[in-house]
Amino acid sequence: MLNNMDKIISKNPATLEVLAELNKTPNEQLNDIFQNARTAQAHWSQVPLKKRAKKLLDLRETLINHKDELVDLIVKENGKPQFEALVAEVYACVEVLTYIAKKSPKALRDKPLSISNPLLKHKKSYLNYWPVGVVAIISPWNYPLLLPFSEIAMAITSGNGVVFKPSEITPLIGLKIQELIEESGFPKNLVQTVIGDGATGAAIIEQKPNKIFFTGSVATGKKIMAQASKTLTPVCLELGGKDAMIVLPDANLEFATSAALWGGFSNSGQTCASTERLYLHDTIYEPFLEKLKTKIASLRQGRTQSAFNNDLSVTTDPNQTTVYQEHLDDAKKKGAHFIHGGKLDKEANLMSPTIVAGDSIETCKVYQEETFGPVIAVTKFKSVSEAIEKANNSPYGLLASVITNNTSLGEEIAKQLEVGSVLVNEVLYTAGVPETPWGGVKNSGIGIKHSELGLHEFVQVRHIHTNRFKNLLFKSFWWFPYSNFQTQTFSKLFELYRKSWIDKAKALPMFLWNVAQMIKKEPRI
Repeated sequence: MLNNMDKIISKNPATLEVLAELNKTPNEQLNDIFQNARTAQAHWSQVPLKKRAKKLLDLRETLINHKDELVDLIVKENGKPQFEALVAEVYACVEVLTYIAKKSPKALRDKPLSISNPLLKHKKSYLNYWPVGVVAIISPWNYPLLLPFSEIAMAITSGNGVVFKPSEITPLIGLKIQELIEESGFPKNLVQTVIGDGATGAAIIEQKPNKIFFTGSVATGKKIMAQASKTLTPVCLELGGKDAMIVLPDANLEFATSAALWGGFSNSGQTCASTERLYLHDTIYEPFLEKLKTKIASLRQGRTQSAFNNDLSVTTDPNQTTVYQEHLDDAKKKGAHFIHGGKLDKEANLMSPTIVAGDSIETCKVYQEETFGPVIAVTKFKSVSEAIEKANNSPYGLLASVITNNTSLGEEIAKQLEVGSVLVNEVLYTAGVPETPWGGVKNSGIGIKHSELGLHEFVQVRHIHTNRFKNLLFKSFWWFPYSNFQTQTFSKLFELYRKSWIDKAKALPMFLWNVAQMIKKEPRI
């Protein structure tokens, strides 16, 4: 957390132990940092794509070698349970590196385009991908290894340089990423880590990176977009969520309650894709909540960080407890029913897993605004159409889940939900599946992370158009000087677009004869 104007203090959020005191990167150094990154990137972009991709396997090996050390650091600085640090962070990074190393050479190679115009059969077009340049990656504290690591890996494989600012809440994990990259033998200055707070992030944008990748709150995302618009700097923004789970009446309650439990409380709800709105069909409302309450009571939560002692993490950023308190107070004021939890221990940075419901719930902040904590707002529905309408009635659109024994119906519902990802009979986890795209609509962001689509966020697209045959070069049929014969030829071309194949067949010989005459009249080069 931030201590003063010049220092960043890293603390263990569970014990409040000071882990390190770091100097902020002075703003006046940023110009040199970017210049060095541009120099390194210019050389790196000339390395063949397959060789750049293969280099990720060295990084993967280094990551595995430091697995236990990384888990320990994530537990200490971020507060996650050990299992979540191992699986949701370190293992997910191994998967990301494996996927990008294998996929990027194919995804970013030249892509031929098919041209159907009969006058252009002697031409060919293709897409050529080239690096954006030096990108700025500004990442959050909730998944301090996985989120920046994925973007850095895609950036450098695509031939870019990176200036990376980790969250001021988890700076040591950011510096560890830098160490892993350097140990793996990537060029000096290709990736550079900047330590600082929001003001440092704004100063980074002033350096005019070629593209900005930001993950964080909607409010900060809007500020970044406004600042970037002054120089037309493109942005990729992964912002907040208020993700819905729809549980249909045919759902297996044992399965469905376990899905809601993990979807809502994994990482103590400090996930943009956590289940924060739960829609239950009115016929299963009471038994579902009773079973869910029983399961919540079995979750272990505390400040101890011994191996596998806890299921729920502490609140990583103490400032987040202000949001929790505001949402809880608002719900109580409006008469919402607290089915479970609702306790906040600010001194211990602990928020009990909470379920809030009642007739007034849809008017409450806990239902309308992102809580980013272990809180689920619950409401009922009578029909599928009502559930879809309620789920879509939100300024957010990141992820949603549908729980049902009828998979076909679940997929039909999924196609009507206004979000970037819909999981049928699953929750949350596809942010850690590199093959699947990750991104939102509405206030949840702009652009795509992960997958082949995510790789394309790190490149420019260049269209190249040329002759198919090297020794066949003549003026195009529409060049000067215009003639009556040109007009007649193009008039005959219209007949080839008739619906009737008979009409097309009748017109084709005369059209080809005219084209041949036009070619015959032109000199070869």
